[in-house]
Amino acid sequence: MNGELLVARVAGERFAVPAVRIQSVIALDRVVPVPRAPGFIAGLTTLRSRTLTVIDVARSLGLAQPEAAARFALVTECDGCGYALAVDSVENVVSAEGPVEQLKLKLADGWLRTAEGVVPTSLGTVLILDLDRLIAGPDMRDAA
Repeated sequence: MNGELLVARVAGERFAVPAVRIQSVIALDRVVPVPRAPGFIAGLTTLRSRTLTVIDVARSLGLAQPEAAARFALVTECDGCGYALAVDSVENVVSAEGPVEQLKLKLADGWLRTAEGVVPTSLGTVLILDLDRLIAGPDMRDAA
């Protein structure tokens, strides 16, 4: 893989997404809950008068989440809709230093559902996640 990766953490775990898909990184302030929304949708927020659906990345991955709420969000778009992917921290933008390799690790279901593979970087080998599958959430495992 050639390109830049944005590296973030959720529930203490490091992952990366293609930086070209991320429009901005924001501090996650006010999130308004949405009644009857699936559990992985934290609610709605706004960015420059644009409404974004907030995806709780930890819940989308099926991870046990500590009580502290996510503090940052990766802003992206999928099928014309804006999303804010809630994460604990954002580490850096790094270059991929080789091709994407197939997974040779046993991963929990959420990671396995969203993983594209692993790639070497200056931070070590990093798991790359597919943003569309992450946004689709845990109940959409057969949709991909």
